[in-house]
Amino acid sequence: MPLPLDPHLVQLYLVAVGVLILAPGPDFLLVLTRSIADGRRTGIIAMLGISLGNLIHTLLAAAGISALIAASPALFDVLRYAGGGYLAWIGARALWSAWTSRGQDAEAPVQAADSAPPTAVFLQALLTNLLNPKVILFQLAFVPQFIAPALGHVAVQIFILGNIITVLGGIYLAGVAALSAGAARRVLASARVRTALDGFAGVLFLGFAVRLLLTDRRFA
Repeated sequence: MPLPLDPHLVQLYLVAVGVLILAPGPDFLLVLTRSIADGRRTGIIAMLGISLGNLIHTLLAAAGISALIAASPALFDVLRYAGGGYLAWIGARALWSAWTSRGQDAEAPVQAADSAPPTAVFLQALLTNLLNPKVILFQLAFVPQFIAPALGHVAVQIFILGNIITVLGGIYLAGVAALSAGAARRVLASARVRTALDGFAGVLFLGFAVRLLLTDRRFA
């Protein structure tokens, strides 16, 4: 059975998705920081949590549930505040880590810390993605532009196109995990650089939280 997709629209979609995936966001930052802090395996676990979140978002969009959430001010605000609060919490933890480690010898190597449990990393990545209403708006505003209603099976088209992002985004984040866990970990071996990384990541996560809290519901 041939896929109900317009080849020309799919080509345009792949180009657009490639550009969007390369734009840094909370998912990218989470995989980057986790890989640097705890290694490639932890970064891959974070990528899997994010990919599951994207899959769930795609299922919700294909089933029409995302449209109901976006159309409801109350539901959308609950998701927006929960997502913004969660990102702010991650950012605050990173800033606190930078603050508490600021007095260490600048040239001293960072003491090995216990790695975060894989389940905790997976859930953190999953929640970071699921609680982001901007992903819902993306599914409702961006993906439908590449759907061919004349071919029918609109829900199937939404599901396939949405999961193209899941697969390509997962491959990209796996590459980020592999690269950042290699040479970058050696560069970030000193206490000074590690403290700077925590501070920078904390500020970025707080910035993403503010952007999320300022997100409105317009998607058409």
